[in-house]
Order: sequence, then structure tokens, then C-alpha cells
Amino acid sequence: MGVIETGRGNAPVMNTYIKKNGCHLDRISGYATVMNTYMENKIIIGSQDVETYRLQMVQDALKYGIKPCARQYQTTVKTVRKWVKRYQQYKEDGLNDLSRKKTHCLIKIDKETELQIIKCRKAHPGWGARRIKEVLELNFSHVSIHRVIKDAGLILPKRKKYKKRKDMQEVRKQKKVFSRFQIDIKYLTDIPEFEIWRWEHHFPLYLISARDYKTGAIYLAYSYEKSSTATALFINYLLSSLQNYGINPQTIIIQTDNGKEFINPTDRKVTLFEKIVKEKYQETHFLIPYRRPTWNSDVESFHNIIEEEFFILRKTE
Repeated sequence: MGVIETGRGNAPVMNTYIKKNGCHLDRISGYATVMNTYMENKIIIGSQDVETYRLQMVQDALKYGIKPCARQYQTTVKTVRKWVKRYQQYKEDGLNDLSRKKTHCLIKIDKETELQIIKCRKAHPGWGARRIKEVLELNFSHVSIHRVIKDAGLILPKRKKYKKRKDMQEVRKQKKVFSRFQIDIKYLTDIPEFEIWRWEHHFPLYLISARDYKTGAIYLAYSYEKSSTATALFINYLLSSLQNYGINPQTIIIQTDNGKEFINPTDRKVTLFEKIVKEKYQETHFLIPYRRPTWNSDVESFHNIIEEEFFILRKTE
């Protein structure tokens, strides 16, 4: 029976007895203790003292045996044997982590093929390594081809979200004021905090919103029904008001989804909303694709804001 003291510097100190059967006993109380595993201690110790910790484990393995040491350090026999073997070959230098970086490539692409790959990439910037491999009929892996493209500096860094927002701001600056409106209807019956007030005071059921793409200006209307008649009255009031201020309605694009309050998706009958937009004011009616609410993100984000900051009535603490 002998004493093992592990840990130097900032490493945790574990004073235990080791018997031949590998039982762990606290040197003070004599009871079995639950100890950290080798990987847990490695994380606790950090990169500065992990070599010292491994050196202590190797010395204990040479002194007490590999299997008892593996039980003591709560790791596998394979791990202890690996560090003992490295220590015997390279001494303390063998206790450092080896680099996982590849030092050589088994199949290296020749210069002529590299120039061919680079030329193809410059001609088609949107093509990836797999597409170039297929078109040029190369026998190299797509990983090797991607490495050639990357070393040539032909891979653009991934655009960040804040950069995309700035780019969208520049796009908006190029648009004219009141040139495109996003229109949508919001249900007011699915807001629990507002539903109580709606019952008592007979408030409307729906909110019709139109948001200008350039400035973000909002035009609102409330309705007791979700129909093309309600949206037609709303768009008629909006366009007539803009026309009175000298804005030509023919230069405005009305963007909506494919709801029944705007169009009739089941047959080809023209709704009242379409008659007002196309026939009366001769405007362009743009329909977003089916199940793509992000195309109306401007007005949808406004609906989220007005629900959180206006319709949800919360008591201030």
C-alpha cells in the first residue's frame, strides 16, 4: 500500500491510498471517495499544468502499475499506456498534445490542374468544389479542390447579418417614397389581454395595415370582417388620400399575400380589392409566393410591435 499525491501548481491535490485491487480510500476518513475523472481534471487544471498532471500519472503508472493507475485516475488503460509509451520515448516532451494539422497530402494536385480550377472558378464564381469537379471531370476529392480555391483567395467571407442590414438600407435609399406598400391583415381575436376589452366594448376583430417600403410610414384601419370589401374600402381611402397630395397612384406597387381578402384563389373572379387597385387606379398588384410571409416582413414586424406595445395591456410594477 502506498500514497499517491497528484497535482502541482494549480492542479487539484488528491491524497489517497492504492491497494493491489485498486480500491480508493480517503487517507483521513478511510471511506471510499468519488473522484474526478482524468478528463474532468484535465479541464479543471487547464493547459498550463496538464503536462505536470500527465507526468504524475506516468510516474504512478511506472510505480504501481498501469491498471491500478487507470482506476485511480478514472480513465482507461489505453490512455495510461499511451502516455507511458510517449514518456519512455520522448521523456517530458512526449507529454504535450500533438498537432492535428496535416503535414502532407497523399494526392497533390499538379500546377496545371490548379490553374484550370482557378480559371473555372473565376469564370463561374458561384460554382463550388463539387460542381467544378463534375464539370472538369477531375479525379481529385472536392476537399482538395476547395483547398485550391481557398488558397487562391477566391472564397468570399460569409456576410454577417449586420452587413446585410446595412446593404438593405442602401437598397431602400434608392427607392422612391410611396413607391411600394405592403398590406396585410392582423387578427385581434388571438390576443388574450385585448380579448376581454373587445368583448366589453365591442371592438373590431381585425386590423388592416399598409406600410411604405421606403420610409416605414404606417396607415391603419379597423374592420369587423375579413373580406375583400373591407380591404377595398381601406385601399380606396389610402390611394385617394395620396392622390389628393399629388402622388400618382400608377407609380405605386401594392404588395399583398394570397389571402381571400385580396384575391380569389379558387376561381378567376376578380375581387373588389383587385378592381379598385387595377381598374380604378391602374396600379400594379404584386402577390408574394405562397407560404412566404417573410416577403411581407416590414408589415409583419409592425404587427408584432403593435401587439407587444399597444394591444397587450400590462400593469407596470
